[in-house]
Amino acid sequence: MDLTSSTRHAKLTQLAEIEGFGSVDEMLEAATFDSVSPGICTREACDYTTEVEPDQRQGWCELCGRGSVASALVLAGVI
Repeated sequence: MDLTSSTRHAKLTQLAEIEGFGSVDEMLEAATFDSVSPGICTREACDYTTEVEPDQRQGWCELCGRGSVASALVLAGVI
């Protein structure tokens, strides 16, 4: 997964919004203390989201049919 920092930020912001969090920080705090994390497809034109393991880097995207889903914690560089 080779994403620019602006793409990572955009995906994290989109994921927090979709998941109903008030901010990316709020989402990351919740994910840090849970056994699952919100995840989002890292492909540009896809906004598929699902719950994944906190260290997921190549989870399956049901829309794209590829291993392109990453957890919020991975996108933020926490893991």
